[in-house]
Amino acid sequence: LLPETDSRDCYGFRKSTAHTSAEQYDTWNVPYSNFVASRKAKWTGLLKESGLSMVEPTTFPPKSAKVKRFIRKGIPPEYRGAAWFWYAGGYEFLNRNLGHYSHLVEQAMASPTNDDKEHIERDLHRTFPDNIHFKPDTVDQQGSPDAGSGSSNLKYSSATYETEMIQSLRRVLYAFSLHNPKVGYTQSLNFITGLLLLFLPEEKAFWMLHIITSTYLPGTHEVSLEGANIDLWILMVLLRESMPAVYSKIASTDAATGRGKTPALTVHSRLPDITLGMTNWLMSIFIGTLPLETALRAWDVFFYEGSKTFFRVSLAIFRACERDILAVSDPMEIFQVVQAVPKRLLDANALIEGCFVRKNRVGQGRIDELRESRRTAVRQEKARRSTAISKGQLGFATDEWPRSRTPIPGMERSIADSWRQVKHHAFR
Repeated sequence: LLPETDSRDCYGFRKSTAHTSAEQYDTWNVPYSNFVASRKAKWTGLLKESGLSMVEPTTFPPKSAKVKRFIRKGIPPEYRGAAWFWYAGGYEFLNRNLGHYSHLVEQAMASPTNDDKEHIERDLHRTFPDNIHFKPDTVDQQGSPDAGSGSSNLKYSSATYETEMIQSLRRVLYAFSLHNPKVGYTQSLNFITGLLLLFLPEEKAFWMLHIITSTYLPGTHEVSLEGANIDLWILMVLLRESMPAVYSKIASTDAATGRGKTPALTVHSRLPDITLGMTNWLMSIFIGTLPLETALRAWDVFFYEGSKTFFRVSLAIFRACERDILAVSDPMEIFQVVQAVPKRLLDANALIEGCFVRKNRVGQGRIDELRESRRTAVRQEKARRSTAISKGQLGFATDEWPRSRTPIPGMERSIADSWRQVKHHAFR
């Protein structure tokens, strides 16, 4: 944590963004800072009650109704990374695999370059270029302002000044690409890892990345994006139940007016096109979707309560967008609402409280059941398509599944072209 300045917050990010002015930030931050100070005092009392260290704690009270209330009201920034690691079960992996991370780093740094390494290098300097830990306000030796500009040119990037944070990011991503070859590296992992590194040392950030990709969001970051397909479908199911008018608007068969017949939603249904612009909600766990503190508050609950939190937060976002979505008809206008409105949700307390209203409640058991049913349908369809292709029936598809080689229904181009669309809309 850093002392706040006129232009930067305590995490090193610029206060003003394309969607929030510095004045708007300060108007929100003054009372919120008082709230955070109050919560810090209550957390200190909680740790003291439990006989735990109040200075850089590594252990926390066991899960309980009281602790859940504390989590939902926010973890103090000083305790945040350690609490995430504790409640997500990080020590179980760390203690069972002593030396594993160091070995992977050594192996990865010495191995020849490959596609994952090239993609990691390309994205290193694109990771939080507005954060002082990743790109300091300095001048390089040649006198060029803002060394480490985030250029995608590998030759240029290799010559730029690298902060310790960038070097840590490289090591974690290199190691993880070896650790989980089914995922390897995909864009969004750099943002997740970068944010983890602001709160945790490298090895713990590595194991948190493992927990996210294998336990909380299984299959989401694999090349097939099967997990993203599944979870975005679940979100549509829940949206249809809790906000039918909004779902009807975004999934209408009449794209021009939004007044056409709402398509059926079964385990075989294709995803509405709007989900293309929501892939980053899931893959980056709201980084870049919500203002930073709001996203961090979502992470507090996510690592304590599990992946159901993603759906609860997403429904709260749709509730915040509801009036704007219902006020427009053009699909592009709807897309712009879904992209822009969440970025202005500075009031972290309001959004997190909105996650737990009755209409947005969903249990982890139901999420797991829906995941299993959609996963079965996706794999059955994949097997049928493979059989059809092997028999020369290249045009094989159903009315409910798109004629597409892409992993998320609704994207009608090749994987490479689709990823360019996702990157353009989700990570710009």
